Amino acid sequence: MKNLFKITTIATILALSHTANANEKIGFADPGYLLQNHPAMVEASAKFEQFMKETEKKFADEGKKLETEEKALLAERNKIEEDAKKLQKEQGTLEASLKKKVAALEKDAPRLRAKEIQARQDAINAEQKVFQNKVAAIQKREGEFAKKAEAFQKKAAEFQEKVAKEQQVNGLDPNEVQKKAVDEINTAIKKLAETKGYTLVLSPTVALYAKDEKADITEEVLSALKANVATKATETKEEPKKEEAPVEEKKAETQAK
Repeated sequence: MKNLFKITTIATILALSHTANANEKIGFADPGYLLQNHPAMVEASAKFEQFMKETEKKFADEGKKLETEEKALLAERNKIEEDAKKLQKEQGTLEASLKKKVAALEKDAPRLRAKEIQARQDAINAEQKVFQNKVAAIQKREGEFAKKAEAFQKKAAEFQEKVAKEQQVNGLDPNEVQKKAVDEINTAIKKLAETKGYTLVLSPTVALYAKDEKADITEEVLSALKANVATKATETKEEPKKEEAPVEEKKAETQAK
């Protein structure tokens, strides 16, 4: 069975920090196994799988649109990063080129007329301007992408919330199911431990060696849980329905009023 719910530590009974003494009779029970195989958890898992199949059809179109949009955003982000890296390389080449041109202008300036100096300065500034425009364009793309990404995250969150609400409407509350299962497991362990005379029940994971294999009461606890569920189901079915008064009696009561 798929691990639908996060395993919660069953600490009420399985007191791992307790130090055993010679007078104690120790039993073992696997909390993870019991939780995953608790009838309520098995039923919830089956309902969840069915729910996922139904919602997959219901939200298929919206989910595909979000998936397509996400892929497009990833591609756009990768392209921006790629262009930004190219621009960084271009910046290094441009800076080296401009540095040489500035040095050459400073060297030639004493022999040049004012118009010639100005023309060469304008050319240098023009190259810088072209690069600055490229930087501004990248920054604009990054800003626009950030807005798109934020809008997408909002849509994705709303979609997840919609699915979660649909899950609640169908009576699938994992936290509530798990909490109830944990409480029932703790109760079953305590009851069986008292019956068998165990003064301490630990998880098998803390035992390096156990001489008595019968000390593992996991399966017995699970059987008790299943029996408890079956008993409750039978009681619910056999619960007597409230009998309605005959029509004549109802008429008499109405006339009396």
